[in-house]
Amino acid sequence: MKKRNKIIIAICIIFLVIIGIIAGSIIYIKSSLKPSKAFLNGEICGEIDSPCEITAFIVDEGAYGKTTIEKLASTGIIKDADIVYYYNRIFTGYSFPAGYFEIPHKITEDDGTVRDITLDEIMAFLSDPKNAHQDTVTITFDEGDFVRSYAYRLAEYTTVSEEELLEYWNDETVIRSYMKEYPFLTEDIFNPDVKYYLEGYLFPDTYDFFEFTNPDEITRKFLDRTLEIYEKYEDKFNASDFSIHEIFTLASIVQWESGDLEDSKLIAGVFVTRLNEPEILGSTVTACYAFDLSKEECYAVGDTLDYTWSYDPYNTYTVQGLPPGPVCNPNEIAIEAALEPDSSQGYFYFCANMCDGGTVFARTYAEHEYNIQHYYLACAD
Repeated sequence: MKKRNKIIIAICIIFLVIIGIIAGSIIYIKSSLKPSKAFLNGEICGEIDSPCEITAFIVDEGAYGKTTIEKLASTGIIKDADIVYYYNRIFTGYSFPAGYFEIPHKITEDDGTVRDITLDEIMAFLSDPKNAHQDTVTITFDEGDFVRSYAYRLAEYTTVSEEELLEYWNDETVIRSYMKEYPFLTEDIFNPDVKYYLEGYLFPDTYDFFEFTNPDEITRKFLDRTLEIYEKYEDKFNASDFSIHEIFTLASIVQWESGDLEDSKLIAGVFVTRLNEPEILGSTVTACYAFDLSKEECYAVGDTLDYTWSYDPYNTYTVQGLPPGPVCNPNEIAIEAALEPDSSQGYFYFCANMCDGGTVFARTYAEHEYNIQHYYLACAD
């Protein structure tokens, strides 16, 4: 009899546990099918100052419904992406057009009463193209340009300010949040002498942006493109004697010296040779970058002014080795050259051939002086 009572008690306990689990699951699911309290309280605002009555939210171009729902969760608007995704898939079936949305937190009824917006209403709001600001701008970013130039151009055509972008691109917490998705972003970026953490990693190309956008959307566009290049050459990155950060740094220097792949590989080879010798690298662009000269100013002054001999961690006329980080944003040719430097010819010097184009190389300083006189200065005018 006692044994039977124990079995009954055990069954009852199990039954109650199951009921508790089911009840708890139902409560959690019902809770997850509501907007978050932080959102309804005006704490989740996107690019709008908190507290807010509307939340700025961007549905990315080409994003699937699941991607958008996951983004709603990651920004704190909803609680559980999986539950909302399956709810939408089974019961509502909303799809979301790309664009910039301003999601209201409250709904005003016909009788004037105000209540919290529901999850269904948020999904319906995001599914309506009439609520999307879809104006786009197309911007081309030149290879060899600086992040500060990128920020200036973006501020001209979008709602994001130059200062906001530069601050974002130099925020360690922000950069760390991208590191799992973008393996080319490494700890080396956080050298205390680095001016802008993402300098060198924003791939130069032509991009379309929403006019109403935010730093995260902009940054991901660049980093996605850089990731394509990194994955294309990943085996070479892994095989290189240089770290990823050093490769991007070397590529940024090579970028300024030539646009031809063969010449770029030889130039990279010259720099690698110098790095293996007790010699300075001596690159003009590093001095320009050190003292915040514009691209135009850098091209105009060349190697002749005193600033090239002023100390700065970036100035490779005054410090040995590579600078702390990239000095511009390199293109694919420069990255490939940094991955495959050609030092087989024993060249130690080079200069631009102003007479016929291209680059002239030399093994000795005497040959280099001859080249400067006959190929650079003779035709520089």
